Amino acid sequence: MRLQGARRVFDRLDWWDVNAWEGSALWSFCDEGAALLLVPLDLSPDDALDATRAATAWVRWCAVADDGKAPACLRRVFDEAEARLAAHGVREVWCIVRSFDWLRPYLRERGYRPASRLLTFQVELERAVEAPPLPAGLWLRPAHAGDFDVVCGLDAVAFDEPWRYPPALMRLAFERAFAVTVAACADGIVGYACSLLHQANGHIVRLAVHPSLRLQGIGAGLLMDSVARLRQAGAQAVSLNTQSDNRAAQRLYRRLGFALLDEKPAVLRKPIAPAADGGVT
Repeated sequence: MRLQGARRVFDRLDWWDVNAWEGSALWSFCDEGAALLLVPLDLSPDDALDATRAATAWVRWCAVADDGKAPACLRRVFDEAEARLAAHGVREVWCIVRSFDWLRPYLRERGYRPASRLLTFQVELERAVEAPPLPAGLWLRPAHAGDFDVVCGLDAVAFDEPWRYPPALMRLAFERAFAVTVAACADGIVGYACSLLHQANGHIVRLAVHPSLRLQGIGAGLLMDSVARLRQAGAQAVSLNTQSDNRAAQRLYRRLGFALLDEKPAVLRKPIAPAADGGVT
């Protein structure tokens, strides 16, 4: 895509590369030089828009040509994309932006408003605290391919829709993660953790426990098991993210030696609904 090299590129594709989306029908383009990719939560690059059952979409990628007229171009591509999503049942669009992201003021102009903030916690590994023992009858083990569907189902009940990992993203996580660990008992899998390692930095991408079994030390066990695995592989620090309104998670991370970092990207949200004239209200 020719706009990949532009100065104004906004990329929140997570596990995906923009080239994987080249043939997707979810793109909106402006002839003057802008491209926008709004993706319903449950779709992958190969899916048609009418396959979605999600009420939520994310701003995944946006760019404006260096000589492009940003306000007019962005207005056109957002109008088109939001109307298309609304016509297929999507009711909200979400976006994570940092204070210096060029797209942030344009999103505010379009009615995207703060819903929360994304907090990053990090632990220097010499300061990590050992997790308490798991409850009796539970154990940790590496995930295997046969766990995939169960982990997807667990993720769906552990997170609200904007933050879930649909199967398309979970598949990439299984394939590319440094480690995926599950907490299991005789009845099945009750929690999981997914981590990445880049040079000396580890990152916990996902940490989930079944809602009926929270506050029993399972999340702490999964988290610190991941930290130990990353340390053994050479990591010097491990980070993770959570939302500003998730107080329980923040208390857990602090108790285990994690400290809050300064950067707190904004989580923006815009409700959309189809208008009688085919636009968006």
